[in-house]
Amino acid sequence: MANRTPGVTEKLLETAMQEFLSCGYRNASLRTIAEIAGTSPRAVYTRYSDKEGLFAALVSEQAETLKSMFRRYMADYHDKPVDEQKQLFHDEAFDSEYQGYIEASIDYIYANWNAFKLLICGSEGTKFSGFVDEIVEIEEHYTLLYIEFTGNDVVASGRANPKLIHLLCSSFIHGFFEIVRHDMPKEEAVTYIGQLQTFFACGWDQLFRP
Repeated sequence: MANRTPGVTEKLLETAMQEFLSCGYRNASLRTIAEIAGTSPRAVYTRYSDKEGLFAALVSEQAETLKSMFRRYMADYHDKPVDEQKQLFHDEAFDSEYQGYIEASIDYIYANWNAFKLLICGSEGTKFSGFVDEIVEIEEHYTLLYIEFTGNDVVASGRANPKLIHLLCSSFIHGFFEIVRHDMPKEEAVTYIGQLQTFFACGWDQLFRP
């Protein structure tokens, strides 16, 4: 195996980040990335399988970490005793725990801003283009589990159906990531997400009431 020149990988990643941010995945050029990094396209291919492999090196860890954060919180709530789960939106401990989870998610996004900017705004043409919808699936899965586990009659009564559940989960999660799409300063994002939470909590509470 040929020796790799020290610092080339780091420079390639730095240059690739800027190229993908500027052009998006589809229009980004590996040749341009290599030239600005002071190396050749071959240096890219010896480190990454292709352009998507290079893109993945910039976003895969962050994507998986945030999905794991969402999934872990939902699973932790699902593991609570059913009587506690029935107090959704009416339990101060839950409100505090949920707020901590939201704040941790926002903190992680802003600590890894460029990666999430790529995931939300520049990933079309890659396997990461469905990143937000994967989180919607997590939210929807655990919402339906909540309905089943608590015996809530929201679906059985006809107040909602699975399509509406999907729509509401999708609306909240896609709305959450608007903070990235619109380049919101973190302080503004915290306020916006709080307002979004309040709106959806009231709606869900109304639907879930017998």
